[in-house]
Amino acid sequence: MRARGLSRRYAKALADVAAERQVVEEVGRDLKRMAEIFRGNREVVTFFANPAVPLVDKRRVLQSLAARAEVQPLSANFLGLILEKGRLLHLEEIALAYEELADERLNRGKATVTSAAPLPEPMLEELKVRLRRATGKEIYLEARVDPAILGGLVAQVGSTVYDGSLRTRLRRMREQLLKG
Repeated sequence: MRARGLSRRYAKALADVAAERQVVEEVGRDLKRMAEIFRGNREVVTFFANPAVPLVDKRRVLQSLAARAEVQPLSANFLGLILEKGRLLHLEEIALAYEELADERLNRGKATVTSAAPLPEPMLEELKVRLRRATGKEIYLEARVDPAILGGLVAQVGSTVYDGSLRTRLRRMREQLLKG
């Protein structure tokens, strides 16, 4: 079975239990925090990937990491489960799948907004309002800077892209000039 499908199944099972216990957001933060620990520390990944390390030692270290990250009991139990099932190294993928499922349940969407220069906070708030109206979802923004777009904005919510960049406008103008 493909890892992505399996990660989504684990995420869905966790999201179902988290919804029952009304801790969907808290568990999402826990997964994100733990995935960051793994992403930022090569030694941790190497330790958990090493088949010579006994499971009891891995469990002890995982409990210590979870305690330091102050994760919810449900999250700690889930981490223990995926350790037992040999899926702990897929935590980042599970966390991403969980975030998507949590967004669906909470009717929110992640918008990635790219601009040529950093945007002031009032403009970001206005973008959130406009994207909320356009999508019907509560929006949270991830702002990025890419000087290559020259000016304007590119906003992506899910698979929908709103491209108002100067680079795209110039490309379209060039294409029209070449046609006619």
